[in-house]
Amino acid sequence: MFGHCKWLTGVMLLCAPAASLYAQERVAQDRAVREWTEQEVIARFESQSPQAREMKARVAAAEALARTRTVYPNPTALYSREGAGYATFFEGSQTLPVSGRLRYLREAGSASIAATEAEGQAMLWSLRSDARIAFYRLTAAQERARLLLNSIQEVERLTGVLRRREEEGEGSHYDRVRAERELTELRTDLAAARAVAAAAAGRLSGYLPEGTLVERVTGSLDITGAHPDLQELNRRAIAARAEVRALQKQLARFQSESMAASRLRFPEPTITAGVKRGNVISGAQPTPFSDETRTGLSIGVSVPLPLFNRGQYEVARFDAEQARVEAEAQTLARRIQAEVLTAESVLQVRQDAVREYRQELESAGTELTRIAQVAYQEGEIGILELLDSLRVNRTANLRLLDLRAVAKEAYIELDRAVGEEVRP
Repeated sequence: MFGHCKWLTGVMLLCAPAASLYAQERVAQDRAVREWTEQEVIARFESQSPQAREMKARVAAAEALARTRTVYPNPTALYSREGAGYATFFEGSQTLPVSGRLRYLREAGSASIAATEAEGQAMLWSLRSDARIAFYRLTAAQERARLLLNSIQEVERLTGVLRRREEEGEGSHYDRVRAERELTELRTDLAAARAVAAAAAGRLSGYLPEGTLVERVTGSLDITGAHPDLQELNRRAIAARAEVRALQKQLARFQSESMAASRLRFPEPTITAGVKRGNVISGAQPTPFSDETRTGLSIGVSVPLPLFNRGQYEVARFDAEQARVEAEAQTLARRIQAEVLTAESVLQVRQDAVREYRQELESAGTELTRIAQVAYQEGEIGILELLDSLRVNRTANLRLLDLRAVAKEAYIELDRAVGEEVRP
């Protein structure tokens, strides 16, 4: 039995360099494909993504709309000629914005632009969080494929040993066939994991500019350090969330709009000035030959009378809008607190699960595999028990990977709720 153990150990040692060379070749092939980091993906998303361009276009449209409301009224040119006698008028008129309404409209326009920009930032922050989740889902899919590939290499080494033992008449045909069947199942799982990784890469590429292809990423699913307490998170969320800033700017906008509407009760006069040319009587008694043509100045002032529209209805509408925004801000504050509380609680539970499972795995997982390998070499257990120990170890590693992945997503959801990255 001792000689059999030495023979099995020696064959496995001889197979190890070949497996190591195979792994090095796979690593070299993988490195030929560019590996994207989270910082590179997010930088590309924020600068060149279609969503970022859409936000810039919205802000530009808001700026153009604000300018159209604050330009001075155009002057008017008038030419007229009267047929009864001779009288010709060349006049120009201009409405004078003396009510101060344009100043409030400019303030409302600036607030509207800021609100549009804040709304775009809120949308981009949510999409940025989605892109980060897609990034780490691809990271987890790649890590799953790597774990399965390591298991395949391990079972391939075992299958090679069993094949040689069978050829030399010292091994069982059943052991070799059973190991090959396990190898087939693992290769099927690896193909499925690579398909999941390809789908995750496609989803991540959808957040980037057209033509950007992400095939591999490099990132860590581990969360180190402790995040701030709940009170600090709530304070930071109220200060950082773009939705809060958008409502604040909307409130300022409606206040300025109300002031601008109240200025409609002050009329804005229109000044008319020009030149008149016409016939006048030159003598004491009118005769057919006593008319002569002269030129003189004409001037006039027209003032609208604010009898029916003094802006009272617009003021009431904008006051109602202010009340609506204030109520919406209170609702948003409560919703933000609920989102932060939920995200922090979920993250804490998932971090505890990762910590506890990792501790249990470190204490029992490695020892179980070592005991099974020694027992198989000593002939105390069969191939089924050995493969079962390898499967248990592999399943534990994959489950730990899943726990780390969902904890990372919970961490990103906390960032989304706070409105900024909560770095430990």
